[in-house]
Amino acid sequence: MGRRRSGTLRRQRTEQGISYGVAFSYRNQQVYVHLGGEWDGWDDERAAEEQRFLMEKVNRGEWTPPPAESELDMAIEATPTFQVEASEWLHRRKVRAGDPEGASKTIRDLEWRLSVVINRFGPVPIDRIDFGLADELVVELCEERAALERATAEGAPLMRTVSTRSGRSYQARRRAVSNGSIRKVLDTAERVLRDAKRRGVLATEVPALKAAAPKSERPRRSFLEIEQIAAVLRAADLIEADHRGLTLESVELIRSSTRSALSLARELGVSDTLVRKVRRGELWNGEPEARNRNDVPRRVIVETLVLAGPRISELCGLDGPYLDLAGGRVRIPRSATKTDAGERSIPIVPALHRRLGEHRKQYPSGPSEPAFPTRNRTRQDPDNVRARILAPIRIRANELLDTDGRLPISQMTPHSLRRSFASILAVCDVPPRRAMYLMGHTDATLTLAVYQQVLDMGKGSVETLEELLGCTLAEARAIYNGDVSSGELPAHAAPPGPVRTRSVRVRDAAP
Repeated sequence: MGRRRSGTLRRQRTEQGISYGVAFSYRNQQVYVHLGGEWDGWDDERAAEEQRFLMEKVNRGEWTPPPAESELDMAIEATPTFQVEASEWLHRRKVRAGDPEGASKTIRDLEWRLSVVINRFGPVPIDRIDFGLADELVVELCEERAALERATAEGAPLMRTVSTRSGRSYQARRRAVSNGSIRKVLDTAERVLRDAKRRGVLATEVPALKAAAPKSERPRRSFLEIEQIAAVLRAADLIEADHRGLTLESVELIRSSTRSALSLARELGVSDTLVRKVRRGELWNGEPEARNRNDVPRRVIVETLVLAGPRISELCGLDGPYLDLAGGRVRIPRSATKTDAGERSIPIVPALHRRLGEHRKQYPSGPSEPAFPTRNRTRQDPDNVRARILAPIRIRANELLDTDGRLPISQMTPHSLRRSFASILAVCDVPPRRAMYLMGHTDATLTLAVYQQVLDMGKGSVETLEELLGCTLAEARAIYNGDVSSGELPAHAAPPGPVRTRSVRVRDAAP
């Protein structure tokens, strides 16, 4: 009787946790049997128990390797699995990005993409990844999407449990993977294999996994028409007026006026009790009182996004001194942007110059203080801008548009306003390479194909846009081109040349 074999329990650390397997000698060859990982509920105790059960079968002669997978199992010892290689690739990305915890949006997106392919690609050696595996994954994802859509149509959407970092759990709808996302997932898998090829870990050629992806629909990128921009700014003014507390000017009016408290309260949009407290000296003695909870700047944020076009992360990362009103520019430093091309100086038109000047008076900020702070003087968060500032403005703007009989705004994100800025540059005939610089892009094709949408410059649109800019289109072109600053414009200058008033047609190309 041969020597009894006990095998060796192997543990491999991956990005998702520890992967367990058993290695042993079988017929003078090394064999590796993958058991599972921590993400599947495996732990040391369960793996050890499975190891004993497996080796008992081997010693009794009852175990034989599956015919189709015997070579695969033996190859694992020499060639890393996709899961191991992907974990190491992602770890290196984190280290190079200075983000070892994986907190950035880019790293979280890569983790999600790899999580989609890991169930099918994970235990497979990287030299066995091919088009066939990618095609099987695509079929599975498409079938899953069809099942989710059927369940939703039947009124019983499929749910999943989501756990937050604080330990809370809640139910959320399961989301299908779109065709575009499938292509991104397979592209990331290819990147892992290309990296392995460059480092000499993969001996075979890198397969064209993306070829298995279904054709993706062109994304619908939202932007605002001229009348919608005007409605958004009006809505921002109205919401600010609804939430505005007392100012020093209104306090002086209350204390100097002989009108009734009720009359002043109606005019100022506050309660008559507040007016009486101010008159009795119970409030506003010396230092100004704290602002109301919802008394935060709104219009200046929207106007900056539309007329200067920063990314929302760039706007939230700006410190006060970068609003260079003397130079007539908003300066985006390297520390506030995501690329080298993002470091730029954006000239500001007269309307935005005036708005930023008023904002700086109300919210003075030092060298390391945010240019657009919250009520508590902390830095704005992009999600806060989306949910608490832009969302209510869109609702109020749609009410105004409905009253005027115009089309509502279906979607309004910070990037919608940024695309609207690019379209305004096109209307003002700013050259594509200059627009590329102002947008912080490295490729003018992206600026043209993705951002410069077709603005409807119909009757009255030119006049409305010039009112929003605070100058003529020709003057705006000179400002954005860097030929003059907003402070150098004469008060009532005539346009130096003819101004196009037709719609600007942009080639519809893929990014």
